[in-house]
Amino acid sequence: MKVLYVVGTNLGVNTSANISHNAYVQGLLENGCEVDILMASSSWGQNDASLPVLEEATYFIYNSVSMIDRLKVKVKQFFDKKTLNKEKQNIEFSFQEELAMSNSNWKGYIRNVLKKSYIMFFSTPQLYILERTWLKNASRFKKHTQYDLIVSNSSPAASHKLVLNLLSKKYIFGKRWIQIWEDPWFYDLYGGHSEEVKQEEHQLLKSAQEIYYVSTLTLKYQKSHFQDCAHKMKHIPLPYLKFSKNSPRNNSEELIFGYFGDYYSQTRNLKPFYEALIESKAPGYIYGGSDLSLKSTDVVQVCGRVTLNKLARLQEQSDILVHLCNLHGGQIPGKIYHYSATTKPILFILDGTDEEITIIKAYFKKYNRYHFCENRKDEILKIMKSFLAGNEDFEKQPVPEFHPRQVISKLLNNHS
Repeated sequence: MKVLYVVGTNLGVNTSANISHNAYVQGLLENGCEVDILMASSSWGQNDASLPVLEEATYFIYNSVSMIDRLKVKVKQFFDKKTLNKEKQNIEFSFQEELAMSNSNWKGYIRNVLKKSYIMFFSTPQLYILERTWLKNASRFKKHTQYDLIVSNSSPAASHKLVLNLLSKKYIFGKRWIQIWEDPWFYDLYGGHSEEVKQEEHQLLKSAQEIYYVSTLTLKYQKSHFQDCAHKMKHIPLPYLKFSKNSPRNNSEELIFGYFGDYYSQTRNLKPFYEALIESKAPGYIYGGSDLSLKSTDVVQVCGRVTLNKLARLQEQSDILVHLCNLHGGQIPGKIYHYSATTKPILFILDGTDEEITIIKAYFKKYNRYHFCENRKDEILKIMKSFLAGNEDFEKQPVPEFHPRQVISKLLNNHS
């Protein structure tokens, strides 16, 4: 089967979405497909060598970096350098150092004003503003051999837009086109989108033959929002990508809890877990991007994003992996699927409305793989103490339904 896989990012960049994107391609290859990948170049040049280069696939990469993008890089590097230099300073302040800092507050104020002005200027709410260069360049792609299947994967939604453009211009041909939406667009968890985005999303949905969502809740909500496309909408789980070993637990060591993922306060509330972890006195890792300033302790390490190699080592050292649901909405953090590739127990912290919690728990409970509790400090602490007392099952098996080969097999055979 000849497949064109289209994604508006660079598969070598370390993001949660790209881990899943690579797993989709791996699943296509494992099902004997001949795969062409149409993707973007890396805007920031921060590729992670741990992500696989699938040599069996053929890559078509189009530039995604405009002059504005290049300016963004320079501005980002400027602020990153300032932050790095600040972090390198010795924290043991003398009186003179404190005085110098107070006198330099105006510099920080001006820097913040400039940063906000930059964000406002370069983040004008336009459709595909971040992908406009890639859309322009990749729209030149032509392949006159007919594909048996075309898969466009978001985010970004520009992946679907590109396929629509190429099909409309008869630059590509396909017997079947499916759209995979890992997140909705207008009704995304972050919100703040214009009505123009909703209309564009609707047009994209109407153009596809089949539409897949990776959350049963998102599927339910999207069917309600776009009722004329509901008959084309289906659910498929995210495939996992193995990047760490299933190392056995050393019973002589203290149990280590590991949370690996972003936890911006707008989307997830990690504080109950953090507070429970501190109170339990158990060692733990918290690694991911955030707007919060959680402090490391003697036994708890708090850090930002790291490479997959570093993440793999930390995950191997952890005894219990911690998954945290979003504050609301139907979107499921992709980390739960990748955790499910391991043999480690998973502490599944539920959040959202009562209905959302009920639906999410019902879906994942059938795999007999997770230890559930709601996102309250007392509940989290209770199950953590149960782990520490040795009352929980530590031997688990990967969920076969989330293996790339099985996920893609279901997709290939699930015709309308």
